[in-house]
Amino acid sequence: MPNPAVEKITKILRLEAQTGYNDKAVTRGLGSFAGAWIADAAKNNLDPSWAEDLADDMRAYSDMKDIEARKGAMQAILTQLQTPVLGSALVAGAPAAPVSIAPAKAGVDAPSMPSPQRPAEPKPRPPARDVPQRDNAYAPYRNSAITADQAKLGLDAPVTQISGIGDQNALRFKKLGVFTIGDLLYFFPTRYDDYSALKTINQLEYNEQVTVIGRVASAWKQRTKTAQTIFNMLLEDASGAIHCKWFTNDYGADSLQKQLVVGREIVLSGKVSEFMGKLSFDRPTFELAEHEWVTAGRIVPVYPLTEGLQPLLVRRVMKRVAEYWSTRVSEFLPDAVRRSANLMALNEALREIHWPRDLRAKEAARRRLAFDELFVLQMAVLKQRQLWRGEPGQSVPAQDLTLENMAAALPYKLTGAQRRAVEQIAKDIRQPIAMRRLLQGDVGAGKTVVAAIGMAMAVAHGAQAALMAPTEILAEQHFKGLSKLFAAFVANGLTLVKIRLLTGSTKAAEKRQIYEELADGRAQVVIGTHAIIQEGVQFKNLNFVVVDEQHRFGVEQRKALRQKGGETNPHTLFMTATPIPRTLALTMYGDLDNTVLDEMPPGRQPIDTHWFTPIERERAYGFVRNQVKEGRQAFIICPLVEETEKVEAKAAIEEHERLQREVFPQYRLGLLHGRMKPKDKDEVMTAFARGDMQILVSTSVVEVGIDVPNATVMMIEGANRFGLSQLHQFRGRVGRGQHKSFCLLIADSSSAVSEDRLQAIVSTQDGFKLAEKDLEIRGPGEFFGTRQSGEPELKLVGIGDRDLLELARSQAEQLLAADPALAAPDCKQLAEKVTTFWQTREKSGDAS
Repeated sequence: MPNPAVEKITKILRLEAQTGYNDKAVTRGLGSFAGAWIADAAKNNLDPSWAEDLADDMRAYSDMKDIEARKGAMQAILTQLQTPVLGSALVAGAPAAPVSIAPAKAGVDAPSMPSPQRPAEPKPRPPARDVPQRDNAYAPYRNSAITADQAKLGLDAPVTQISGIGDQNALRFKKLGVFTIGDLLYFFPTRYDDYSALKTINQLEYNEQVTVIGRVASAWKQRTKTAQTIFNMLLEDASGAIHCKWFTNDYGADSLQKQLVVGREIVLSGKVSEFMGKLSFDRPTFELAEHEWVTAGRIVPVYPLTEGLQPLLVRRVMKRVAEYWSTRVSEFLPDAVRRSANLMALNEALREIHWPRDLRAKEAARRRLAFDELFVLQMAVLKQRQLWRGEPGQSVPAQDLTLENMAAALPYKLTGAQRRAVEQIAKDIRQPIAMRRLLQGDVGAGKTVVAAIGMAMAVAHGAQAALMAPTEILAEQHFKGLSKLFAAFVANGLTLVKIRLLTGSTKAAEKRQIYEELADGRAQVVIGTHAIIQEGVQFKNLNFVVVDEQHRFGVEQRKALRQKGGETNPHTLFMTATPIPRTLALTMYGDLDNTVLDEMPPGRQPIDTHWFTPIERERAYGFVRNQVKEGRQAFIICPLVEETEKVEAKAAIEEHERLQREVFPQYRLGLLHGRMKPKDKDEVMTAFARGDMQILVSTSVVEVGIDVPNATVMMIEGANRFGLSQLHQFRGRVGRGQHKSFCLLIADSSSAVSEDRLQAIVSTQDGFKLAEKDLEIRGPGEFFGTRQSGEPELKLVGIGDRDLLELARSQAEQLLAADPALAAPDCKQLAEKVTTFWQTREKSGDAS
C-alpha cells in the first residue's frame, strides 16, 4: 500500500507538471510547502533525514527560474519518491510503482520517469528560502518578532509590554486572571484544533479539519429574507475551488470584504462541511499568506476568551510568548526527580503545551505540567506537616477511665468508628506535640460527639476548649447540642463546665462578660463564629480547638485561633462533612493526620432518592404538597447557573416568584441565594428552622450542617448540573428527624455522564462510595476545582491522572526524606515555590 505522505506529494508534483512547472501547484510554491511535507512525512513514519533532503530539493526547485532546470529537479525529486525510506530502512515490500504524470500543457514536456532505485547519498543542503515556516517542529525563535526592549523584559513584566496587548486587551486578560508575561505562559489552552493536514482543494473530504492555501476568486455580501447578512467567498487553487461563508452582520461583512480582496492569497483553516451537495467551509479562520502563519498547517491551541478578546490575537501573542519567554523559565525540579518521573524539561513543556509539534508532544507537556501542580502541592503539605510536628503542645494525660465515663454518659452507644476516632485523639493529646487531625464523616456519622469527648478530655484536666463554626446558625446549633452532651458528662463525673456562645450578634455587655470569663478561666468552653478570634478575646489556657467545616475558614483565621493558645499551640481537630476519597485526602490534607468515620449510628433512616424527568415535574410538585399537608417542610434547589453569582441569584428570585405564584400559592416560601448578606441568610434559615415557612427555595449556597428535623423533602432542579458530592450534601439536609425523608432529582437534560452520576446517587447512601465515583467521573483536577474556596487550582490534572497523583506524592516523600530542609543547590527554586504556595493562599484567605 502506498505511503499516504508519498502519495499526497506525488499528486502535487503531477499537478505541478500539468500546470507547466510554474511553481503554482500549491499557493506560494513547492518551497513553501516543504515544511508541511516534513510534518506529513513524520506522521507517516518516514525517515526524517530523507524527508528533509526531499524538502531541500523542493525549496531549490522554487528558487529556480529556468523551466528546463525545474524539469530536471522535478525528475530528481520523483526519483527519490520511488523508494521512500521508513525510519532508517527501506520500506518493506516491492518498490512503489512508477508515478505517471499526465501530459503537461502544450509546449511543456512531462518528465520521463526513472527506474526505481535507492535514494541518493545525502548531499549538502542548499540555504533555506526566507519564507514563513509552517512545519510542526520548533525552529529557533526568530528575534524579529521580539523587539530589543521586549527581549529585556522579565516574566513579571505586565502584559501591556507585549506587542498587540494595549490597555483594553490587558483589562480583558485581567478578567481571565492574566496580569504578567509569566501568567501568559501558564494561561493554558482548553482544547486544540488539528490543522496539520495541508491539502489542495480537490483532496478535501467531508467533515475533516484541514488547512488549504488559495487565492480569493470572488467575494460578495448576501442579505437573507430574515435580514441576516452572509459574507460569501470563492477560494481557488490550481486544483479547484470551494465556497466559504460567514454568518455575520453588516459591520462584520464590511470587515471581511476589506480583508478578502479578490486576488489575495490566504491560508484558510476549518472543518469541511457541505452545502447544496457540494463541499464548503462555514465560518473558517483565515490569515493572509504574506504574514507568518499562526493557525495554518499545525495543531492549533484554543484559549479561553472573554468579551472583546479575539482568538487570532491571543494565538499570535501566545506564539511569541511560548517560543521566546518559555526559554527564560528556570527548571525548578531537581534532576533526580525529573529523571525518576521521566518528565519533559519545563521550558520545552511550556512551548509544547501551547504549540505542540504533535499530539504525543502535547500530552507529554501536559503530563509534566500536571505533575508540577501535584508535586508542589505535595511538597507544601508535607513540609507543613514537618513544621507542625515541631510545634510544642500541652499534653493532656487523658485516662481510659475518663473516656469510658464519657462514653457511658451518652444516651446511645458509640459506633466502632467513633470509638477508634476518640482513642486516636486521646493518644494524640497525650503527646507534647500539638495535634492536627482531620475528622471526616458523612452527614449523620456523629462527628460532633467525637469532638465533644475530645473537648471534655481537655476540660477534665483544667484546660479550655473552643469550637469555631462558619455561621451563626451553625454555632447556635452546636451550642445547643454540646450543652446537652456536657450536661450528660457532668452528670457522670465531669467537673461542672460553663459553656458560652460568642457570635457577631452577641450584645456588647454580654461579650465583655464572656471575655472576662475566658481570660480568668471561669468559662471552660466557648462555641462561636470568627468572633472568638477577635483581638479582645484572651484565654487562660486554651488547649483544644475544633474547626467545623474547616474549608470555610481562611489560613489567617485558623492561625489566629491556634495562636490563642499562648506559648503552646492548642490541639486542633478539623471537621468536614464532605467525604473525600483517600487518595485525594492524602493530597489535599497531607499535612494533617486523617480519621474517617465510616460507620453510621444504628437507627438512622435511609433517604429515599428518586430521579424524575422534566415531564414528571408536576408529580414531584404533588409529592411536595402532600408532605407539606402532613406538616412537613421542603427544600427546592434551583439549577446551577454557570455565568455569575449575580445571574444565579436573579434566576433564583424569578423561580421563587414563579413557585409562589403558580405552584404553591397556599404556602409560605422562603428564598436563599449567594447575593444575600450573611445576616440575612441566617435570618432566613432560622425562620425556616422555626417553621415560619413551609418551603425554602435556594441556590447551591444552602448551608452545610443546618439541622431542620421537620424538613423531609429535598427537591433538586437541574440535578444533572451538580457533582455527586454536592448532590449528596443537599440530600443530607433532610432525614434529620423522626419522619421518613425523600430526595427528588429532576434532570433538565441528559448525557451519559449525567445519567451515570444520577444513577449512582439513587443507588447508594454512602458518601465515600459516591466521592470515589465522583473522582472516577471527573478526575482529580475537576474534583479539586469545584470544591469550596481554598482548594489548590489544578489546571491540567485530568481524569486519568490518579497514577500521577500517587507518583507526585511518592517523589515528594522520597525527596523530603533525603533532604528535609531542601538545602541541596538544585532544590533552591523548589523551596521558593513551596514558600510561595503558602504565601499565595494566605493572601487570598484560602484554606488548607
